[in-house]
Amino acid sequence: MARLSKDDWETVRAEREAGASFPELAAKWGVSHQAVQKHAKAGKWGDGSNVADTIRRKVAEKVAGVVAGCNPQKKEAALDAAAALVADVVDRHRADTAVHRERFGAVPKDWDDGKLAKVAMETILLRIKAERASYGLDEVSGSEGITISNPRSFD
Repeated sequence: MARLSKDDWETVRAEREAGASFPELAAKWGVSHQAVQKHAKAGKWGDGSNVADTIRRKVAEKVAGVVAGCNPQKKEAALDAAAALVADVVDRHRADTAVHRERFGAVPKDWDDGKLAKVAMETILLRIKAERASYGLDEVSGSEGITISNPRSFD
């Protein structure tokens, strides 16, 4: 049986996520299908049935500058740069809403100020939503949401 390098396992992963079966990969790479299964389970590999998840992961790696098999220092630096970029986006969102709060305070008493406050906030929210989507900030994978329910009924 062959002993595969980290780079080889990255290639095996890509082939698995493209739809190759465990026996096909084992035969091609000269390892047992159990070894492929073990790596797949440990790395939470996709099986080719949900290509969208695989593509999102690959896009995220490319955007962050992470290349499969790169050295750990390079990967860490790329992830730090991506995290700093996203932190800047979040800081900008906070600043935008703070400026709105300073300008309009609570609910404006003047009708025209109220309309302006509403339009300004809708614009801010649209921008925030678009930026969060483009940076993948709202994607949650592998975590459960929290549901708060009230046992009382308010009829």
